Amino acid sequence: MFSEPEFRKAFEFYAKIFRDSLAPPAGQGQIANPYQEFERGTFAMYITGPWQLGEFANRISPGMQDAWDTAPLPGPTGDSSGVSMAGGSSLVMFDASPNKEAAWRLITFLSQPEQQARFYAISGNLPPTYEAWRDSSLAGNARAAAFRTQLERLRPLPKLPEWEQIATKTFEYGERVVRGAMTVDEAVRAMDADVDRLLEKRRWMAEQRRPRAGGAGGSR
Repeated sequence: MFSEPEFRKAFEFYAKIFRDSLAPPAGQGQIANPYQEFERGTFAMYITGPWQLGEFANRISPGMQDAWDTAPLPGPTGDSSGVSMAGGSSLVMFDASPNKEAAWRLITFLSQPEQQARFYAISGNLPPTYEAWRDSSLAGNARAAAFRTQLERLRPLPKLPEWEQIATKTFEYGERVVRGAMTVDEAVRAMDADVDRLLEKRRWMAEQRRPRAGGAGGSR
């Protein structure tokens, strides 16, 4: 898993940013206000999501509003490799719902481009459908344009209930490497072991669902 070359290369790159003093080795709890620190130049680039457009507009001082902008994520092998996670909110209809017809009508209504554009105007959440981006409130928003580009470069997160725990492990071991408590090799091996234990029950559950030879429907 984490010891494989692709992840190890990315993890080494992450650690090198701090070793080369391109970023301060401070945890989130040590930065009192990320907007102030961004404005002061403590860090010059901030990887975040579209919900921050409104926050930056409100929290960065008026005199610095022309000093920041957005851009799609860069990638190691060109623009198309600068992928990000497909996240956000979802519209879900449960399989056992007693009101499937009404639920589907609501989902259909909320998925319409005009409703998504309206929801953006109310909440600042960017729409996932391309048609909604033709609305004037988005088509003329230069800072939102980077996120429209990024819609073409998404990858889904692993469909695992334990994913948040796994992601937390990467943060924990990343901090240990940045602070010199572990090497990259030690960290990726430890992550392999930790995540293997986290997924032990998941593997057991998958094994129980597999049909067994000689079970129901087998020969007698």
